[in-house]
Amino acid sequence: MKVTTALIALSSFAHLGLCEVGVVTSYKPPYLPTKCFGSDQTQFPPGNLFAAAGPALWYNGAACGRHYELRCLNTIHGVGKCLPGSVNVRIVEGRLGNRSPVLSLSQDAAKLIYTGGGTFKAEYKDAIGA
Repeated sequence: MKVTTALIALSSFAHLGLCEVGVVTSYKPPYLPTKCFGSDQTQFPPGNLFAAAGPALWYNGAACGRHYELRCLNTIHGVGKCLPGSVNVRIVEGRLGNRSPVLSLSQDAAKLIYTGGGTFKAEYKDAIGA
């Protein structure tokens, strides 16, 4: 019984080790064309929950179509506020400048986890099959 209880307790924390932490921001329209799918309007998932990958996730375009789950951890420079919960986004764009954040969320995706317009720290993980 003790072993079973210990395994259940450990498994409830297993997801914490699978996440990365990085700087995230939002970006404004126009969203078309994109580096991934050009001017195809159907690339955007329901609710416009999409993002642009920064250089750390881009992998020469291999990030296109991947899904990530994000959760806001804290604000940077005291702007905005984290909201509870998480958001799943689909990569449709690349933002590849030297100072680009790890992920740039559409405004619709960002407002689900963050109230500010600046940058924030978030944990993110691959959302396979999302």
